[in-house]
Amino acid sequence: MKKTCVSCGGHISSLTREAVVRKWARHLSNQARYPVVYRLIAGISLCAECLEGLPVIGDLICQRCGREQGKDMSFDNLCHDCKIVQEETLVSNRSLLHYNDWGKNLLGLYKYRGDERLAAFYGALLAVTFFRYHDPSSFVCITTVPLHNKRLYERGFNQVDLLVAELSRAIGVPVRPLLQRTKETAKLSKQGGRTARQDSMREAFAWVGDKELSTLHNSCHQPYKILLVDDIFTTGSTLRSCASVLRAHLGALCEIYSLTIYR
Repeated sequence: MKKTCVSCGGHISSLTREAVVRKWARHLSNQARYPVVYRLIAGISLCAECLEGLPVIGDLICQRCGREQGKDMSFDNLCHDCKIVQEETLVSNRSLLHYNDWGKNLLGLYKYRGDERLAAFYGALLAVTFFRYHDPSSFVCITTVPLHNKRLYERGFNQVDLLVAELSRAIGVPVRPLLQRTKETAKLSKQGGRTARQDSMREAFAWVGDKELSTLHNSCHQPYKILLVDDIFTTGSTLRSCASVLRAHLGALCEIYSLTIYR
């Protein structure tokens, strides 16, 4: 059975896309990680043309939120938005792709029209993002931004849960549900401005708890890392709100790093 591109619907030919796969694998990995990143990119369901056109974020980024910066980036490697954050709960965010019209349409097909075949596609992109920036051995678990029960009922599935299952298999780090959403909020696209988004996310999440992680917290005397995953980093309000709850229950030794597909 011929594989088709999840983006354009065209036939995927392994011969025509080999050079593109190698190009991205070299760009997005070091020598040690090249084999695993190559396999991940080779398995992505995109034709050569769509794979070539991936809107990948460049190497010059804000070291806090992962936004791509110009060559005139400030000396502290932080963007303007990150400089004015009053209480930073994330160590850093890293993303793979710019959130352009192509990404908006494809993600909408997954989230709102239930095209679950895109879970493997996005899971592989998350894994590539992870290997680009992180070492799997340094994280104790992955957790996600939860959906409110009403939103979960409307969609029928949590899109991020499916992605992290793929991510967990690729990087060998377990998934643990640590949070629940206690406050129904409007879609971020329908909220006006950064301040409104921050206000809407205040007290929107609560700690669920994890016995094994609590034991680690009580016995650990050095920093440990948790990977917090969502699909998009826009203003960072949602991820920072989740990280705030995690830090409140796990203390200052717990370092929260977020990972998203789009920025």
